Amino acid sequence: MATIRGKPVALVTGGGSGIGRATAVRFAELGYSCVVADIDEPSAKETLRMLQTPGIAVQVDVTMATSVEAMVTTAVQHFGRIDCAFNCAGVVTKNATIVDTPEDEFDRVMGVNAKGVWLCLKYEIAQMLQQEPVMSDPAKWVDKPDVCRFRGVRGSIVNASSITGLGPAPGINASYCASKAAILGLTQTAAVEYAKEGIRVNAVCPAVTATPMLDRVLEKAPPGTEENLVSKHPVGRFAAPEEVAEAVCWLCSDACPFTTGEHLKIAGGL
Repeated sequence: MATIRGKPVALVTGGGSGIGRATAVRFAELGYSCVVADIDEPSAKETLRMLQTPGIAVQVDVTMATSVEAMVTTAVQHFGRIDCAFNCAGVVTKNATIVDTPEDEFDRVMGVNAKGVWLCLKYEIAQMLQQEPVMSDPAKWVDKPDVCRFRGVRGSIVNASSITGLGPAPGINASYCASKAAILGLTQTAAVEYAKEGIRVNAVCPAVTATPMLDRVLEKAPPGTEENLVSKHPVGRFAAPEEVAEAVCWLCSDACPFTTGEHLKIAGGL
């Protein structure tokens, strides 16, 4: 397989639609080569056709270690390294109380959202530890004090949590909230474990975002659900996927080299 080098490389799971797709598109606009990964390979390929830079589409099941490892291996075989990763693959579940939630549904949500992020971190970090630190733009920092000069990183990772991971969310299934809270714990732990290795790990916590996943939820929801959800946002609307994508790309950039172990709310005032 030919290897493409020179451009920074971004890996996006859940890249076949919604926030993942918007982030892959934004990474490409910023000059990154992209690995678009999704369990739905045709959707990943559709995203690939939207990109302005070289990329590949990879089918991945983030609940399976062998699949995640193969995704990372394919990315490195093609591009030589992984500079940034956005772990965005996730699922929602129908609203139900703890008592009324089936055990297999809890396992499914935790498996994709929490275990999936853990597996991605496991194999992405293992690859990044093998990489030489990169200083993307030395001239940008040449006149800055030594204490804040950007010295380069081996990689930067952002995990997709949610505002529901920050506290109780009435009307939202507890398994989803638990999975998103678990992602914050994984983010903070990974950040501490690998800070001295030049690997940054952060998370984004969006509120309700206008994605195909939301559309599917609203189709099955009672009348008036959308209006009720919008009314809870002080800005009076849902987030656009592109707004979350901008935050992810900023967290991955050299604009915030001292930022790790943090979560960024993108919640319209919530």
